[in-house]
Amino acid sequence: MKRFFILTFCLLFLLAFVGCNSSKSEEKLISGTYYMSGDFDEGLTPYVSLSLEDGGFAMGAGSIVSLQAQGSFSVEGNSLVATTQISTFVFEIKDSKTLILIDSGDNEFFQLKENTEFINSDTML
Repeated sequence: MKRFFILTFCLLFLLAFVGCNSSKSEEKLISGTYYMSGDFDEGLTPYVSLSLEDGGFAMGAGSIVSLQAQGSFSVEGNSLVATTQISTFVFEIKDSKTLILIDSGDNEFFQLKENTEFINSDTML
């Protein structure tokens, strides 16, 4: 009888923690602005902005450029898929501060190379 209660308790204990496992990709992402790595003139650093609270996504060619693609994003495995009014962008989530552009879709506004890194920063790079 004791064995039955111990096994039942262990089973319930294990089942209780199954729901605590969350996706590693979502844990890695942080809200904020991710700037493209590279040398750019001041105000012309391409960026990606993410809001985890509402799933908002924005991408721009720089802070002094008025064109900005806006939309929403979702996390699918280790990828971030952002859909905007001009294209669908796919990023690999490398770590909490780095996104790697995998596919920029077919658009005429943002002609970016594949495997371009965007790094999260509080200040423009």
